[in-house]
Amino acid sequence: MTDSSPSTYDVIIIGGGVIGLSTAMQLAFRGVRPLVIERDRLGSGSTSRAAGNLGQLRGTPAQTRFQIDAVTIIRDLEARTGSELFIPSGSLRIAETPERVAEIQDLVAMGRALGLAAEDLPIAEVARMAPYMRTDDLLKAVYFPTDGHVKPAELAAAYTQVGRKLGVTYRTQEWITEILLDGHRAIGVRTNLGEYHAPAVVNAAGPWSYFVAGMTRTTLATTALGHYYITTRPDPARPIDRLGPVVRDRHHRIYARPESGGLLVGMYETEPVLYRPETFPVDFDMLALKAARDDLNVAHLIAAAGQRYPWINERTPMSVTTGIMTFSPDSQPLCGRLPDYEGLYYATGMSGRGIVQSPTIGLIMAELILDGRSRYDLESITADRYYRRPGYCERPEIEAKCIHMYATIYGGVEQTATKAEPPG
Repeated sequence: MTDSSPSTYDVIIIGGGVIGLSTAMQLAFRGVRPLVIERDRLGSGSTSRAAGNLGQLRGTPAQTRFQIDAVTIIRDLEARTGSELFIPSGSLRIAETPERVAEIQDLVAMGRALGLAAEDLPIAEVARMAPYMRTDDLLKAVYFPTDGHVKPAELAAAYTQVGRKLGVTYRTQEWITEILLDGHRAIGVRTNLGEYHAPAVVNAAGPWSYFVAGMTRTTLATTALGHYYITTRPDPARPIDRLGPVVRDRHHRIYARPESGGLLVGMYETEPVLYRPETFPVDFDMLALKAARDDLNVAHLIAAAGQRYPWINERTPMSVTTGIMTFSPDSQPLCGRLPDYEGLYYATGMSGRGIVQSPTIGLIMAELILDGRSRYDLESITADRYYRRPGYCERPEIEAKCIHMYATIYGGVEQTATKAEPPG
């Protein structure tokens, strides 16, 4: 039913993925009445296709702190909802070349300085921990016992469960047609079903975020890029422990972890698929995205997986999952305001880390909206860092930079621990 008159809320959040849901929950914790508007079902977009690997060690102290605190927030959610959200399997970073050894050593030194547990493992111990993985070519491995992976659907449901108890309103199957402005101030939104007013509007629309930004003639430096992972079927002859570690093998551009008795393996390939969500039909469902087994990027993924897990090849029984990531030119989120409109906030560009960043990003967004500042160091994730910056003002150049970032993010070797750390 179409609303006959505007409804008023404290904050309107565009997008019902984990970023929008987390932001709504954190706002509600502080007595705010948020409205979440989702074009499909809550958690049905990029959230539904995520791998959810949670590695706390990132490229800078600030980013590492985001992830350390994310685990604490998720544990609190588990206590509130009685749901298992985090699988504490630990993770492994492995190195096959001297350059990768140096990269890991620099990052680990920074992480240990922040109190993050990290254990240098003998290669024989790695082979015992993950007997289904090739280890004879490894030069170094570091184990992070407090890492693991998050259940994406369950996390979205937990945000919603807690948010609903606190008074968050959720409207689904409804999409934005206009950002309502009063001069240079956002005052609400118009949808296909009605009109809603609020003194603050948050664009957390994921792949659609740059399109929503365009409703106010704002250029947003994000791009929607395809991503694949495979999940092998359980094999009694090759048991894979549910608590086996997440593995990051940047030399082969892959990450892997146990999933439903099999192994989930994803890859950051060199030529990602570019999507333009503004061209999608109104009833677009990300769950309907499919990739054929003979797709070139899937073939590259299977070949790369076979380098670390030799029993994986094109004949291995498996499923292929296709999703869309919202990338920024430096793979870091865009959070906060741009100079053009008061009351209009952005929480997007998670670049493959939306699930695991969502606990802390939601808290950051609540602080920015209500306090105008955050307890965290936000220098690397400010929304305005590309605002009217030459080379980042037109869609083709933004797309090219985001594609380049995706294509090189796992292949490149970090020289210091001050550079941005890749997703996964």
